[in-house]
Amino acid sequence: MNQPSVIELKRGDTLDLGCAIQSEGVPLDITGWQIDCWVRAPGGRLVHRFAVDVTDPAQGEYSMAASSAETTSWPLGRLTADIRYADAAGRVMHTCDVIFAVADSPTIP
Repeated sequence: MNQPSVIELKRGDTLDLGCAIQSEGVPLDITGWQIDCWVRAPGGRLVHRFAVDVTDPAQGEYSMAASSAETTSWPLGRLTADIRYADAAGRVMHTCDVIFAVADSPTIP
């Protein structure tokens, strides 16, 4: 099993993730797909629900973002997410877990 990816950030950081889905190095056409990504705290509490913007469906490219105002309220510590794909035929797939390691920021203007 693959190890989870870890994204380190501080509260109040702007998070802009450019993503692409591939199979064996070849981009997948994600036209008509539903893509969801929810960030959860330990115990399962929902922290953030990413809005997914499909930027180039033929190349499998999409982006997800969280504004500075949104991440300011994220709890400190390790938060967990994965990305859920439902293709146009109704098949459902998930990525490995992604860990968001959230630290406090001493600089807050």
